[in-house]
Amino acid sequence: MNQTLCAPLLCLPILSMAVNAQSASADYLTNDQLHAEVQSIAGSNASAKLSKIGESAAGNPIHLITLSNSEESQVRPGLLLVAGLDGRYLAGTEQLLRVTKSLVSDHTELLEQMDVYVIPRANPDGAELNLQSMTAGHIGNTRRIDQDRDRMLDEDLPDDLNGDGLITMMRRLEPTLDDAPTHLADPDDPRLNIKPDPDEDQQAVFTIYPEGLDNDGDGQYNEDGIEGVDLDQNFMHRWPEHEPHSGRYPLSEPESEALARFVLDHHNIVMALVLGRHDNLVNTPDSKAKDITGRAPKEIDAEDAEMYQLASKMYKDATSVESASKSDSAGSFHSWLYAQRGIASFAANPWSRPVLDEQGNNGEKVDPKPEEDAVADSGLTPSGVGDISQETLDELAELYEQQTGESVDESMISMITPEMIEGFAAQAGVEIKRIKPDPESEPAVDSKEKPKKKKKSEDAKWLDYFDHEEIDGFVDWAPYDHPTLGRVEIGGFKPLARINPPATELEELSSGLIDFVSELVSARPKLVVSGPEVKELADGVYEIRLSLINEGKFPTTTAFSQSKRSVRPSVILLSTDLDRIVSGQRVSRVWGVDGSGGRSDHMWIIRTDDLSGERIEVNDPRFGNQIINLGN
Repeated sequence: MNQTLCAPLLCLPILSMAVNAQSASADYLTNDQLHAEVQSIAGSNASAKLSKIGESAAGNPIHLITLSNSEESQVRPGLLLVAGLDGRYLAGTEQLLRVTKSLVSDHTELLEQMDVYVIPRANPDGAELNLQSMTAGHIGNTRRIDQDRDRMLDEDLPDDLNGDGLITMMRRLEPTLDDAPTHLADPDDPRLNIKPDPDEDQQAVFTIYPEGLDNDGDGQYNEDGIEGVDLDQNFMHRWPEHEPHSGRYPLSEPESEALARFVLDHHNIVMALVLGRHDNLVNTPDSKAKDITGRAPKEIDAEDAEMYQLASKMYKDATSVESASKSDSAGSFHSWLYAQRGIASFAANPWSRPVLDEQGNNGEKVDPKPEEDAVADSGLTPSGVGDISQETLDELAELYEQQTGESVDESMISMITPEMIEGFAAQAGVEIKRIKPDPESEPAVDSKEKPKKKKKSEDAKWLDYFDHEEIDGFVDWAPYDHPTLGRVEIGGFKPLARINPPATELEELSSGLIDFVSELVSARPKLVVSGPEVKELADGVYEIRLSLINEGKFPTTTAFSQSKRSVRPSVILLSTDLDRIVSGQRVSRVWGVDGSGGRSDHMWIIRTDDLSGERIEVNDPRFGNQIINLGN
């Protein structure tokens, strides 16, 4: 969720994520424990070397574990694994450490042809704040920012009014005339807050606020806490410059700059996996929408869709995960890797809610599709605007931007109704693609006799899961006499409980990720030189053929980077003097080779008195250099 776009009422996922000794973060590694753990891994395995890419704003090291099982100095393709950009996602760090241990102990053969770079906690300051006895669910680093743009810093911090070590929510039970009620307790489970349904003859009873005081007297609560810069909004691709948490400029933070410098210094990186709040492995990334310039994709280029479908299948088969959260990728690390570095970059959530079957059992640990992600057989993405698909909105937005030169922002989308979309589509000649209803939620044929089955909200499903697993993930509502709001109740979901699993589940969750990473390494691009084949056409005249063949499943670089030439190419250099080359180029550049047998063929006709003195050089920053003597 993009925390800078939400009103105070809607900021629960961000503002109320405190933890204590009984919370989901209990038994997660602190920064000191992480330091000891990475030292232990490097000290006990010859394939692992420990270093750091830089330091955080508070001076904490950003650890790097380099995995390689080859003593040779030649260049090999690299896989980059990163976790912890968002300080709340502690589980990603734990999982990458388990992946690292597995690679150096059980899969050493995978490290013979590929280097693996592991950065287990890219935002150590944010993690440290979330591992304290009381926190507000810290996303960014420790940079102090003016969140509400009033030229003051941290003047309205969260307040733990009931002293339970958690920042949750408040129900204002007697709202005033200028604070109209917005919610009521769910009749099916009074722990949940719902908006009134006119069809059910419901009326709002209370308003909702994050737990705290109006410290600066501006009528808002906790609107300017210690948030820091969101590192996953601090990179160049679609950098959201007007968001208060995106930083003063791209790479303004030492953590994001260190990540960028590491990538720029390692041209051999061909794939990356980032664990955090973003996902493009379960949720199909958008391959149609463009950025404001109209020249770069918002997420991926259409020519790369097949590659991401392959990675998605590999991920789902390995992990059995079928759902993940959606979050705007503007300014994110993984989108920068793809759009500006030509790297096949994949993003995944470390954990999502396991599903309970009809009997309430949780044996299979299969992740469900959230309500907002549920798509029947249409294969389309819900937009939140009636039954109109997100694909339709994207197509209309693209047309609007082409015609007006203006970008479609969130505020415009929030005001759109289905009727408006239908009118726009009719004028533009665009066919509206609609979401088919979920058959499980459809009423029976005789809807008058059999009422429509009510679908459970995600909050309700989380409560069912916590209750069944006996996880203490919810604070029961309790009365409190607030100095300005009067009678309130304080309670709600425990922060971080829906982001990080109990530490006892980390081993099982990591096993699927280990399988996926192993599959990625096995499917890596494998560029080999076939030939040369030399044929004498006449005395001193030779035809020479050579091919670059990719024997891996993945391409050597993305299709988008091939079209934009955003990465260094493979360079083929023929030693023959230019005036003795009858046909062919002395220097050829190959910007990418498709996977699964893709090839780049080259042919020359040369005149030479000494073929043994001629050679071909193949230089590539990802796959190393080769010199081929034609006389051999």
